[in-house]
Amino acid sequence: MRDLRFRLEQGGLLALSALSRLLPKRAAPLVGGAIGTLFWACASRRRGIAAENVERALGEQVDPAGRSRIVRAACRQLGRTLVEGLLFSRYTARDIGRIIHYTGLEHIRAAYESGRGVLLFSGHFGNWELVALMQGYLRMPLTMVTRPLDNPLLEARLARLRGLSGNEVVHKRNSARAMLAALSAGRGVAIVIDQNVRDGSAVFVDFFGRKAATTPALALLALRTGASVIPVFALPRPDGSYLVEYLPEVVPERTGSRETDVFALTQRCTAIIEGYVRRYPGAWLWMHERWKTRPRGESSAPARAREATA
Repeated sequence: MRDLRFRLEQGGLLALSALSRLLPKRAAPLVGGAIGTLFWACASRRRGIAAENVERALGEQVDPAGRSRIVRAACRQLGRTLVEGLLFSRYTARDIGRIIHYTGLEHIRAAYESGRGVLLFSGHFGNWELVALMQGYLRMPLTMVTRPLDNPLLEARLARLRGLSGNEVVHKRNSARAMLAALSAGRGVAIVIDQNVRDGSAVFVDFFGRKAATTPALALLALRTGASVIPVFALPRPDGSYLVEYLPEVVPERTGSRETDVFALTQRCTAIIEGYVRRYPGAWLWMHERWKTRPRGESSAPARAREATA
């Protein structure tokens, strides 16, 4: 039964890919937004998770109507990211130059020029995949650390798309050696650090005032190798383009206690992501169960009734 589901999912993606080849590139934001709106209308469970997450994170800062707008915008952005991803094979360097505008390029260039390797981090914000594609066209290719999809057929296709501009894709289960090799060669390694971590390696840091199980990989690599830690975010703009913002290097503290230093750097980087999500809440992936794993001894708070109509 699972193999049949995988085949059906692959067939659906191939059909969508075929349709995307007929799509004018400039229409991707509009079509992607429409697909995201359809997802918002149909995926009641994910919509409910998103609404609950927004309420818990932003509380009284946002009224119910505002929460609904944020959830809908997040779904539209997810649809846009999907459609733009399907068009990766059609994008040229010139297309990337039209779609993406930059600030802070001096930070990423200085990091590469240092020769220490670069740890580029972000969250599931805007079109995080497009940032990685762009890096290759800027002649700053990345080793991308990803969690493989459950469907191996879809995973193989996604890996090909991610590698179109010269990036290397490694799965996080077997990523340590590849990441260290990339950094020692002065390359960049890209990590998203805003997903729930279910195993015992998690560091629990504050994210919107709640403890969130977070990967320590970024901090461990930075402290071990001395690589430059650079935040990056792709902000969606109304005209269909993105503003990619590279921020100054985050320099880790070195107190002599690895546990203390890993926690401190992970917390600082998570706080940077939180700041962007607060400023642009509709660009983040609220549908993910970010706070699902709880610290040992802490039980999950009873979930409020999810708003199916959010």
